[in-house]
Amino acid sequence: MSEKLKVLSLSEQVYQYLREQMNRGEFLPGSTINIGKIADQLGISKTPLRDALILLELEGFVTILPRRGVRVNGLTLKDVKNAYELVGPLEASIVQNCFEMITPDHIDKMESLNEKMLREIEANEFQCFFQSNLEFHNVYVDLSDNELIKKTILPVKQHLYDFPTKIYIREWERRNCREHVDFIICLKNGDPRGAASVLVDVHWSYAVQEDYIMKFHAMRTKEIVDQKASRSQQTLN
Repeated sequence: MSEKLKVLSLSEQVYQYLREQMNRGEFLPGSTINIGKIADQLGISKTPLRDALILLELEGFVTILPRRGVRVNGLTLKDVKNAYELVGPLEASIVQNCFEMITPDHIDKMESLNEKMLREIEANEFQCFFQSNLEFHNVYVDLSDNELIKKTILPVKQHLYDFPTKIYIREWERRNCREHVDFIICLKNGDPRGAASVLVDVHWSYAVQEDYIMKFHAMRTKEIVDQKASRSQQTLN
């Protein structure tokens, strides 16, 4: 962390650095980021750091607390529900608006990625699985020329997936892959409304996925508590 950042696009580099720290678990949900300490470690002024933190706050990753520092946001059940209610309709609208642009090559790519995801589940490669999942959805999301929609969807998904965890529910991920198959079948059948319905009414439906979401949330909450306790013990030692 002592390496100095380049002056060019400094705020963006600081943003990427902070995101990487979150991804690595250096900043746990609920923990506080010390602005002065980070600025000293990176050898920069507080201005580009604050700019990066403002962007992270806009994306929901942190909350800036006046005169108290910056808190890394956890993912509440309400956050998850809000994310599902946002992403589902947006992705469905892209499918319906861009349906004529979806080619057999796009479908082949989605099928290949879904098969890859199934292999990653069996191999316990869940970090790879989540990246493959993003790539699957991006096959059709990237067809949209609505940059605002795409810029809205990405950070919401990142907030759902990016914090590292050892908690996974294999059957939930298998079911997600089966839903992908149902989605692809609709595409092959020339059924944009059916494909959109799979996304809104099943795949991104909080009500449909709620049991798994609740189970995952409880397991993840316990994991974070245990991680914080472990770090506190290491500090004491």
